[in-house]
Amino acid sequence: MATNKKQRLIAGLSLNKLADLLISTKTTLTALLLALGAPTWMIGWLVPIRESGALLPQALISYYLRQHKARHHIWRLGIVTQGSCVVAMLLAALFLDGAQAGFAILGALIMLSIGRSACSLTVKDMEADVAKKGERGGLIGMASTLSGVATLAVALPLFIFNDALDSWALAGIIGLSAVIFFCTLLCMWPIKTSIESDDASGSLFSVHFDATVYKFIFVRGLFVHSALVAPYFMIQKGDNASELLPVYIAAEALAALLSSIVWGKIADKSATLTLQMAGGLALAACIGLLSITNDSLFVSAGLFFVLSIAHAGVRTGRKTYSLDVKEGQERTELVGFSNTAIGLILLAFGGFYALLTPNISFSVVYIMASVLFVAMLATLILPKEK
Repeated sequence: MATNKKQRLIAGLSLNKLADLLISTKTTLTALLLALGAPTWMIGWLVPIRESGALLPQALISYYLRQHKARHHIWRLGIVTQGSCVVAMLLAALFLDGAQAGFAILGALIMLSIGRSACSLTVKDMEADVAKKGERGGLIGMASTLSGVATLAVALPLFIFNDALDSWALAGIIGLSAVIFFCTLLCMWPIKTSIESDDASGSLFSVHFDATVYKFIFVRGLFVHSALVAPYFMIQKGDNASELLPVYIAAEALAALLSSIVWGKIADKSATLTLQMAGGLALAACIGLLSITNDSLFVSAGLFFVLSIAHAGVRTGRKTYSLDVKEGQERTELVGFSNTAIGLILLAFGGFYALLTPNISFSVVYIMASVLFVAMLATLILPKEK
């Protein structure tokens, strides 16, 4: 029975990642709004809504979960919300255009992000319930590997034949995403997880965290630069952006495919070591970007491939650490509070770099690389999680 649950969890996580890929704000939704003639300013809101919207509500949700021990019910509601919002986007694409379609899709995206927030928080308890310490990193790595295969199978044809992607084809992709969300629900339906809370009373602001939580948020907040620096790899080669796009997507998929299981095994030994190694790789990729003047497509893709491996390591390391360092409701509140904090940190860093970039005479990647180096050193303050 335990093995069957693990298999269902891995399959469900992989399907969820594939659905996320198909409804990506960076690719599919951007192309859809352009095809529907939505105002350009709306496109600029897609990624901030998607990323921060999935993180900011988690402190409130973790407080709500104090009095609701059946975590699978909240996860199911979150998945249904996401699938339903994708259906709403599909209807908007089919029956609306221009600003009306844009507002409808942005509204659905806000609700989808809230659903994703609930799933992101409660699935940690489900993962911890199905797999014990020493196995969770491998489970996360296997799901990421399978999603890498799915990414290659789905994303590459989309971008190779991107000239043929009209609004009807994009609507078909969105419809497929909705189907996969509901397949995820069916796949993980038998997994039931209940977490007892020692303190179901008190207000949200009465929650007290120990130093471990704040140290984890500090370190994780520095490591967000493994994601923030990614667009600058394409910006540095801006003249060839359209040529780089399919190659970069393939590089990211291959990175997940080839490295995730390895990162998972390392994280099961030490999540802190995983963060240190991943930070070193991200720093190496940044140094390569800044120092190599070769304009070759393969060099650029190779550096992005290294960065993608590093980011996969950062994600596996911080997820495994948050699963192992606390138990039960304490883990739920650690994940919820830290994710809300990271949502704010992402907005702060994003705004900071947006203001800084046009006002300095050198690449902002120098600053980001320096922060990644500090992040590696900062892992030394993290308490042992095993």
